Amino acid sequence: MDYGHWLRRLIHMSAPLFLVYYLLPEEIMGVDKRLGLVIVLVAVLAFEAMRLTFHWRILGLRDYEDRRLSAPAWAAIGLTITFLVFPVEIAAPAVIGMALTDPLIGELRRRRSGLYPALPTVFYLGLVLVTFYLLMGLSWQVLMASLVATALAISVERVRTKYVDDDFLMMVVPAVGMAVVLGLTSSFPF
Repeated sequence: MDYGHWLRRLIHMSAPLFLVYYLLPEEIMGVDKRLGLVIVLVAVLAFEAMRLTFHWRILGLRDYEDRRLSAPAWAAIGLTITFLVFPVEIAAPAVIGMALTDPLIGELRRRRSGLYPALPTVFYLGLVLVTFYLLMGLSWQVLMASLVATALAISVERVRTKYVDDDFLMMVVPAVGMAVVLGLTSSFPF
């Protein structure tokens, strides 16, 4: 059994737990929560720099991450940007969509399933629509934002580059797409 593989999947699927950020008070022990978020990111990136410098092997990281920024570090950057820029109504669909759809895609590819990309596309769209419904209700604007986010998320997941990880792209790019659609239709939740 590949424990690293399953640990990676478990961590990936736990990303929505970080949405608790939106429930935190604006100030925690005298520190603005946005500053606290940036401090946490700096700590993650400092650890990542030490991991790369000293060539630490971490269970769950892929071999190619030995020489570049890891997927968890990219996810931390993506979460930070998403949380700092977008309200929960946009961040939640983006984070939940990435956290649950990316592992599904990985498993379908691993098994060489013919269900890719149709199943992940429908799954992501369903997640985004349900999340929007719970946070904003349904409207034609929400449907349009969901369709745009789905197209963007499934498209950027295919991107293979050593410069940026799809964990980052699958959060930030769909969030931007949702914000643009909702902004252009005067439904932006600010």
